Amino acid sequence: MNNFNKNSLSNYKKRMNENRRNVKFNNENIIFYKLNHPKVVSDFIRGMKTAIKYGFKKFNVDFSYVDVQVFPNVVVPLSALFEYYESQGYEFIYKKMPRFFEGMNFPTPQKYKGKGGILNKVWEFSSEDIGAVVDAFIEEIGRCDTYPKGFLTATEWALTEVMDNVIQHSNSPNGFVMGQVHPTTKHVAITVFDMGCGIFNSFKNSNHHPRNAVDAITLALQESITRDKSIGQGNGLFGLSSLIKQGDSRLKITSGRGYYSYTYGNSITYENCPVISNEINMTTVDFMLDYSTAVSFEKALVFNGSIYTPITLRIENMEDIDGNIYINIRKESNGTGTRQAASQIKNKIFNILKEEPKIIILDFTGISVISSSYADELLAKLFSSLGLFQFNRVIKMIGLTDEQQLILQKSVIQRIIEDSKTTSIT
Repeated sequence: MNNFNKNSLSNYKKRMNENRRNVKFNNENIIFYKLNHPKVVSDFIRGMKTAIKYGFKKFNVDFSYVDVQVFPNVVVPLSALFEYYESQGYEFIYKKMPRFFEGMNFPTPQKYKGKGGILNKVWEFSSEDIGAVVDAFIEEIGRCDTYPKGFLTATEWALTEVMDNVIQHSNSPNGFVMGQVHPTTKHVAITVFDMGCGIFNSFKNSNHHPRNAVDAITLALQESITRDKSIGQGNGLFGLSSLIKQGDSRLKITSGRGYYSYTYGNSITYENCPVISNEINMTTVDFMLDYSTAVSFEKALVFNGSIYTPITLRIENMEDIDGNIYINIRKESNGTGTRQAASQIKNKIFNILKEEPKIIILDFTGISVISSSYADELLAKLFSSLGLFQFNRVIKMIGLTDEQQLILQKSVIQRIIEDSKTTSIT
């Protein structure tokens, strides 16, 4: 417990209770009320600066009032900030943690080890992690829903560019990232954060001379603008911004005291964000990509007048020696007993066919039981969507027992009957 005279403690409480609807500081106690708006991060930074000024070094953190609506643009920066303050000798004791925090890597971010799900979790990354992290994101995103042609490639390109910007320009060895898929609104939400020098400081020793943090952000969004052409072409944020301007996508960038937002076709900026210090300005790139409509590379990724087509080995890496897409059900499916597990593989197949119309081999070797619901969700719905001739042309199955073949055949027949009933009613 810190010792204050009565006047100092009274002033501290007054400062902490002013407009703190998102997070409240009460002596050494920090109470969070929500984790779904970036203002929570600003309030936390301002509160910590005041608490430090008044001598507090040990804090009890209470998340019990937070509901299940948790967004990446809040928990990613907060995770990094907790880690930073702890490195500076401040202590946080986390109390009353909601159960839904389990497995989220919040408030303690983790390094991705290549196993388990990657969405809805906070990850810390360095340069050597980017490839594996991006691959894992795209693989899991591709299982969550079906997307227009080009969307997964666009997401892969954007995420790689933004994560690489952290390493190249922030003067920080590590960054932080989290992604979510929102099927109801048809958006993929991703936040990338670093505790680096900020865009304004990054431009200081370049040929560009931004007047302030907002000027620096808007400069970085322009084509071919970078602090150093030898380490980057300056098209990352420009290309992301171009992708965002298609459909109902959104982009918000906070760096140093500057803030930029593009939402529903309108741009907003202001210069009033809190910073830890002049050296540590922090940068948050928070974007939501809309997949309710097709993403056009021809319109978005045009650099120096030429269309840029990203190179991706994602689908090529799934091919066997004959050029067919090979999917090992035992390894890639989360069991063969539930409709949810089947839906993830079905989404993956549909997304592959939209990008590369190749033969897909489903290997059921080693599978002991296939439930009727799994068979219906995966094979019967594929058959129903693709049609008889297209299904027979692109879908091949191996490793099935006689009993499993009967289950699949029955599911397909029942699906055909059900679809015919629906068609006759309409």
